[in-house]
Amino acid sequence: MEVAKEINNWTQLTAQDQVIGTKHFLENDGIKIFLPNSFKRYNAVEYSNLIDSLVIDNNNLKIEQTRFKNMREMEGNLYIFFDKTVNSSYTINTIPYTPITRQDAKYLLGIIRQNQDKLSDTTDLDYTKITAKHNNNNGTQVFKAIFKVENRKLQHQAFQHVYFVSSNNKSALINVTTPFEVNFDLYLEKMTL
Repeated sequence: MEVAKEINNWTQLTAQDQVIGTKHFLENDGIKIFLPNSFKRYNAVEYSNLIDSLVIDNNNLKIEQTRFKNMREMEGNLYIFFDKTVNSSYTINTIPYTPITRQDAKYLLGIIRQNQDKLSDTTDLDYTKITAKHNNNNGTQVFKAIFKVENRKLQHQAFQHVYFVSSNNKSALINVTTPFEVNFDLYLEKMTL
Protein backbone atom coordinates (compact mmCIF):
# COMPACT_ATOMS: atom_id res chain seq x y z
CA MET A 1 0.00 0.00 0.00
CA GLU A 2 2.86 2.40 0.83
CA VAL A 3 4.54 1.71 -2.53
CA ALA A 4 1.28 2.39 -4.36
CA LYS A 5 0.79 5.60 -2.35
CA GLU A 6 4.33 6.78 -3.15
CA ILE A 7 3.92 6.05 -6.86
CA ASN A 8 0.63 7.91 -6.84
CA ASN A 9 2.31 10.86 -5.10
CA TRP A 10 5.06 11.37 -7.66
CA THR A 11 2.88 10.78 -10.70
CA GLN A 12 0.17 13.18 -9.55
CA LEU A 13 2.05 15.94 -7.76
CA THR A 14 0.69 19.46 -7.46
CA ALA A 15 2.59 22.58 -6.47
CA GLN A 16 1.31 22.25 -2.88
CA ASP A 17 2.53 18.66 -2.41
CA GLN A 18 5.64 17.71 -0.50
CA VAL A 19 7.92 15.68 -2.74
CA ILE A 20 9.24 12.35 -1.50
CA GLY A 21 12.40 10.93 -2.98
CA THR A 22 16.09 10.17 -2.86
CA LYS A 23 19.12 12.36 -3.49
CA HIS A 24 21.62 11.02 -6.01
CA PHE A 25 25.16 12.34 -6.27
CA LEU A 26 26.56 12.49 -9.79
CA GLU A 27 30.13 11.80 -8.82
CA ASN A 28 31.90 12.94 -12.00
CA ASP A 29 30.29 16.39 -11.95
CA GLY A 30 29.55 17.17 -8.29
CA ILE A 31 25.83 17.54 -9.02
CA LYS A 32 23.04 16.42 -6.69
CA ILE A 33 19.68 15.45 -8.14
CA PHE A 34 16.48 14.49 -6.37
CA LEU A 35 14.22 11.78 -7.83
CA PRO A 36 11.24 9.72 -6.69
CA ASN A 37 12.35 6.66 -4.70
CA SER A 38 11.25 4.30 -7.47
CA PHE A 39 13.96 5.55 -9.88
CA LYS A 40 17.08 3.37 -10.00
CA ARG A 41 20.39 4.19 -11.65
CA TYR A 42 21.56 2.24 -14.72
CA ASN A 43 24.84 2.15 -16.59
CA ALA A 44 24.86 2.32 -20.40
CA VAL A 45 24.93 -1.46 -20.94
CA GLU A 46 22.13 -2.08 -18.44
CA TYR A 47 19.97 0.62 -20.02
CA SER A 48 20.57 -0.67 -23.54
CA ASN A 49 19.50 -4.15 -22.41
CA LEU A 50 16.46 -2.65 -20.68
CA ILE A 51 15.43 -0.86 -23.90
CA ASP A 52 15.71 -4.12 -25.81
CA SER A 53 13.54 -5.93 -23.26
CA LEU A 54 10.82 -3.27 -23.02
CA VAL A 55 10.23 -2.00 -26.53
CA ILE A 56 8.10 -4.28 -28.70
CA ASP A 57 7.73 -2.13 -31.82
CA ASN A 58 11.06 -2.29 -33.70
CA ASN A 59 10.68 1.23 -35.08
CA ASN A 60 10.25 2.67 -31.58
CA LEU A 61 13.22 0.60 -30.46
CA LYS A 62 15.34 2.15 -33.20
CA ILE A 63 14.19 5.63 -32.19
CA GLU A 64 15.12 5.07 -28.53
CA GLN A 65 18.42 3.41 -29.48
CA THR A 66 19.27 6.39 -31.71
CA ARG A 67 18.29 8.87 -28.98
CA PHE A 68 20.40 6.95 -26.46
CA LYS A 69 23.37 6.80 -28.88
CA ASN A 70 23.14 10.57 -29.44
CA MET A 71 23.09 11.20 -25.68
CA ARG A 72 26.16 9.02 -25.19
CA GLU A 73 28.04 10.91 -27.92
CA MET A 74 27.44 14.32 -26.37
CA GLU A 75 30.41 16.01 -24.75
CA GLY A 76 30.20 15.50 -20.98
CA ASN A 77 28.81 12.72 -18.80
CA LEU A 78 25.56 10.81 -19.11
CA TYR A 79 23.63 9.52 -16.09
CA ILE A 80 20.60 7.25 -16.55
CA PHE A 81 17.75 6.50 -14.13
CA PHE A 82 14.65 4.40 -14.78
CA ASP A 83 11.45 3.69 -12.88
CA LYS A 84 10.26 0.18 -13.77
CA THR A 85 6.99 0.61 -11.85
CA VAL A 86 5.67 3.14 -14.39
CA ASN A 87 8.22 2.82 -17.25
CA SER A 88 9.63 6.33 -16.87
CA SER A 89 13.17 7.38 -17.71
CA TYR A 90 15.31 10.25 -16.44
CA THR A 91 18.56 11.05 -18.22
CA ILE A 92 20.94 13.88 -17.48
CA ASN A 93 23.80 14.92 -19.74
CA THR A 94 26.34 17.28 -18.24
CA ILE A 95 27.73 19.55 -20.92
CA PRO A 96 30.24 22.41 -21.01
CA TYR A 97 28.89 25.48 -19.22
CA THR A 98 26.56 27.44 -21.47
CA PRO A 99 24.41 30.25 -20.09
CA ILE A 100 21.02 30.27 -21.78
CA THR A 101 19.17 33.42 -22.76
CA ARG A 102 15.55 33.73 -23.83
CA GLN A 103 16.76 33.91 -27.45
CA ASP A 104 18.81 30.72 -26.94
CA ALA A 105 15.69 29.03 -25.55
CA LYS A 106 13.74 29.92 -28.70
CA TYR A 107 16.57 28.55 -30.82
CA LEU A 108 16.66 25.30 -28.78
CA LEU A 109 12.91 24.90 -29.14
CA GLY A 110 13.29 25.33 -32.90
CA ILE A 111 15.95 22.60 -33.06
CA ILE A 112 13.81 20.25 -30.96
CA ARG A 113 10.78 20.88 -33.19
CA GLN A 114 12.84 20.29 -36.35
CA ASN A 115 14.05 16.92 -35.04
CA GLN A 116 10.53 15.97 -34.01
CA ASP A 117 9.17 16.88 -37.45
CA LYS A 118 11.80 14.66 -39.10
CA LEU A 119 10.83 11.79 -36.79
CA SER A 120 7.14 12.32 -37.52
CA ASP A 121 7.82 12.05 -41.26
CA THR A 122 9.48 8.64 -40.91
CA THR A 123 7.49 7.12 -38.03
CA ASP A 124 3.97 6.88 -36.63
CA LEU A 125 4.83 9.47 -33.96
CA ASP A 126 3.13 12.84 -33.59
CA TYR A 127 4.56 15.53 -31.27
CA THR A 128 2.42 18.21 -29.68
CA LYS A 129 4.02 21.01 -27.66
CA ILE A 130 2.31 21.45 -24.30
CA THR A 131 4.54 24.16 -22.91
CA ALA A 132 7.89 25.87 -23.40
CA LYS A 133 9.31 28.33 -20.87
CA HIS A 134 12.53 30.12 -20.00
CA ASN A 135 13.36 31.39 -16.52
CA ASN A 136 16.38 33.25 -15.20
CA ASN A 137 16.27 33.39 -11.39
CA ASN A 138 19.21 34.22 -9.14
CA GLY A 139 21.81 33.22 -11.72
CA THR A 140 20.09 29.94 -12.63
CA GLN A 141 18.78 29.72 -16.17
CA VAL A 142 16.20 27.05 -16.99
CA PHE A 143 14.61 26.21 -20.30
CA LYS A 144 11.72 23.74 -20.06
CA ALA A 145 9.64 22.18 -22.81
CA ILE A 146 7.01 19.47 -22.50
CA PHE A 147 5.68 17.48 -25.44
CA LYS A 148 2.97 14.90 -25.84
CA VAL A 149 4.18 12.06 -28.07
CA GLU A 150 1.50 9.94 -29.70
CA ASN A 151 2.01 6.74 -31.68
CA ARG A 152 -0.81 6.64 -34.22
CA LYS A 153 -0.27 2.99 -35.14
CA LEU A 154 -0.12 1.60 -31.60
CA GLN A 155 -2.52 4.19 -30.14
CA HIS A 156 -0.01 4.85 -27.36
CA GLN A 157 1.10 8.13 -25.81
CA ALA A 158 3.99 9.38 -23.73
CA PHE A 159 5.22 12.72 -22.43
CA GLN A 160 8.69 14.11 -23.01
CA HIS A 161 9.94 16.72 -20.54
CA VAL A 162 13.11 18.52 -21.66
CA TYR A 163 15.07 20.77 -19.30
CA PHE A 164 18.24 22.75 -19.99
CA VAL A 165 19.71 24.08 -16.74
CA SER A 166 22.73 26.38 -16.27
CA SER A 167 24.05 27.54 -12.91
CA ASN A 168 27.32 27.76 -10.94
CA ASN A 169 29.40 27.40 -14.13
CA LYS A 170 27.71 24.05 -14.93
CA SER A 171 25.12 23.09 -17.50
CA ALA A 172 22.95 20.01 -17.84
CA LEU A 173 20.43 18.68 -20.33
CA ILE A 174 17.70 16.63 -18.66
CA ASN A 175 15.16 14.44 -20.42
CA VAL A 176 12.27 12.87 -18.52
CA THR A 177 9.99 10.51 -20.43
CA THR A 178 6.79 9.30 -18.78
CA PRO A 179 3.59 7.60 -19.94
CA PHE A 180 1.63 10.44 -18.28
CA GLU A 181 1.92 14.18 -17.83
CA VAL A 182 3.51 15.01 -14.49
CA ASN A 183 4.77 18.07 -12.63
CA PHE A 184 8.47 17.14 -12.46
CA ASP A 185 9.51 20.73 -11.66
CA LEU A 186 9.18 20.01 -7.94
CA TYR A 187 12.01 17.46 -8.20
CA LEU A 188 14.08 19.70 -10.45
CA GLU A 189 13.91 22.51 -7.87
CA LYS A 190 15.76 20.26 -5.40
CA MET A 191 18.68 19.77 -7.80
CA THR A 192 22.05 21.31 -6.89
CA LEU A 193 24.35 22.19 -9.77
